[in-house]
Amino acid sequence: MFRIELLPAQRGDALWLTYGAKGGQLHHVLVDGGPQETIPTLVPELERRIGKLQGATDRVELFVISHIDADHIQGVVSLLSDADRVPLFRDIWFNGWEHHQSDVLGASDAERLTASLQQHPDRWNAAFDGGAVAIPDEGPLPVVELPGGMRITVLAPDRRAMTKLVPEWEKACERAGIEPGKGAEIVKKSWIRDELLGGFDPDLLAESKFSADRGKPNGAGIALIAEYEGRRVLLLADNPAKPVLAALDRLEPAPHRFAAVKISHHGSRRNTNLEFGRKVQAKKWLVSTNGAQFGHPDPEALARIVVTQKLTPVFYFNYVTEHITGIVEAAGDRFQVKLPRRARDGTYAEGIAVTV
Repeated sequence: MFRIELLPAQRGDALWLTYGAKGGQLHHVLVDGGPQETIPTLVPELERRIGKLQGATDRVELFVISHIDADHIQGVVSLLSDADRVPLFRDIWFNGWEHHQSDVLGASDAERLTASLQQHPDRWNAAFDGGAVAIPDEGPLPVVELPGGMRITVLAPDRRAMTKLVPEWEKACERAGIEPGKGAEIVKKSWIRDELLGGFDPDLLAESKFSADRGKPNGAGIALIAEYEGRRVLLLADNPAKPVLAALDRLEPAPHRFAAVKISHHGSRRNTNLEFGRKVQAKKWLVSTNGAQFGHPDPEALARIVVTQKLTPVFYFNYVTEHITGIVEAAGDRFQVKLPRRARDGTYAEGIAVTV
């Protein structure tokens, strides 16, 4: 089996991957941990899941913290606020301050996470011998084999994108009174965990002007391909389209076919363009957001997918909000939607599971 769950991380991301032979041992990968708003709800759910798994260590094969934006990292800071929890994960991929320096390769939240990881360096980017999770300027892309048969191919970031983030990291640390790379204590006590563990016209919207995402933290995010038993899933954090396509083209000729794609940046219009839709072909498209703060997903991004896919795309949403009303109402022959479970009183659950 191969299943992805878009957990209820509100405006952020938290992906729980499960894979393994039917009737055999199951393995798990976690990607990101949502924003501070979900610390009282999502973090306990992650603790419950991890607590049910057997073993003193190595319960989860891989934990990927894609980048330092608050809506991806703040829940991670809480989940790993007790450094003794780090060994529950066989490997934790996170590019800290030291990995962004050119000579070796929400910053304040990254420093708080660093403090826990520094106590278990053998668990920090272990597949990369403690170095950066990044792609080389040329040559093959990094591929990592996980226990149980999953292959992870890294598509982003590259060294240039990581180096661009350094000035912003320095400024954020300066504002917080933190020395970059040294780690920082968690100030908010509520974060600390110490117990074990409207009208949608695709053709019109698709032709809207595209303005690329130039956010440096997004460009430095970790993008992956997760593959199990021949089924591939493209997992995009908040990555811009251009470098992801460049990496995919290095890997194989276009079109790049996947069983599912976790859409970049919660469906922002600035991260999915027509070229991406033409080159990346998939049946299932996953959207992780409740639309808070920025109103994601943008209909333009989803429209670009609709008009470029050879197969009828299916959009999976982990929240039902006013931001997708028009998309849901327009579903039909050209695209379909899948929503969280609906209760008898008409309310929807939060979060959705997708079988790959």
